[in-house]
Amino acid sequence: MTYVPQIHSALRAESLGATQQILADVQKPPAEDTHLELMLFALNVLNKHEIYTMKKIPWLLFLQLLPFIWMSCSETPSKHEENDAQELQRTDSIPGTNPCSGTNPMHLAGQFNPANDPEFQVISARFTPKTRIFLRKEALSAFEAMWNAARNDGIELIILSATRNWTYQRGIWNRKWNGLGYSEFEGKARAIEILKYSAMPGSSRHHWGTDIDLNAFENEWFENDPVGKALYAWLQANASQYGYHQVYGDTSNGRRGYREEKWHWSYLPLADPLLACYLSHPPSGAFEGFEGAQWSDSISIVESYVNGIDRP
Repeated sequence: MTYVPQIHSALRAESLGATQQILADVQKPPAEDTHLELMLFALNVLNKHEIYTMKKIPWLLFLQLLPFIWMSCSETPSKHEENDAQELQRTDSIPGTNPCSGTNPMHLAGQFNPANDPEFQVISARFTPKTRIFLRKEALSAFEAMWNAARNDGIELIILSATRNWTYQRGIWNRKWNGLGYSEFEGKARAIEILKYSAMPGSSRHHWGTDIDLNAFENEWFENDPVGKALYAWLQANASQYGYHQVYGDTSNGRRGYREEKWHWSYLPLADPLLACYLSHPPSGAFEGFEGAQWSDSISIVESYVNGIDRP
């Protein structure tokens, strides 16, 4: 039973007897009551009626109301608070019938700090020369197993980049947009040129904490250098055993989007469900607040780039 309407009516009528009778029945205010609304209303009544209210609704009545209001405001979370808490506690996992089941939407567009997210872990100095870069725990565990296997075969895998949130990606994008390397291009053409090898903020797989860049950022190193060729051949033969796959291969197969990146490897057991969620529920507000954001729709950033991958 909810007591808020009755107490409201009693206060509006300035009926001490009616309100005291309701208080006598109250053991614990039910969770669905709007307790904050009640407290603000009671304060408003006292404020409006000032001194003469004291004669009709004594302070003793308000003091009787206050413990119940305080108890429910401090101990019973609102529906919004419960929803927020559930949202923060979600972790990305393989979905069931709902492609976004168990997925925190903040992860999709990188709108979070991996340093404060329990699903993420700092990458050990054994695996990277970088400091304080992160990967999802499951993806990092799989990489460690792959790293050990590669090392046993004389291959040294080095992570050069991993999780990049929206803010970090915006920095990369804006520096390229305003740099001399792309100054000959204007508007949409500049965005398309940058998109050959860099993602718009809000669309990068690096937001998800499932993707890594290994050893070098030039395809030529993997194609011509003896060490690079051996490393790439090992990855092609073995990476899938650990869940990793090169998602940006040769575009001669008709794949749209980014150019080939022999260095970019994705942990598909987590990345595939995240991609399915992203495509069914593209994150709102992700493509704004950076240079050239207005071109994201006309470029078909989601269809051509987020979904422009090679699959096993």
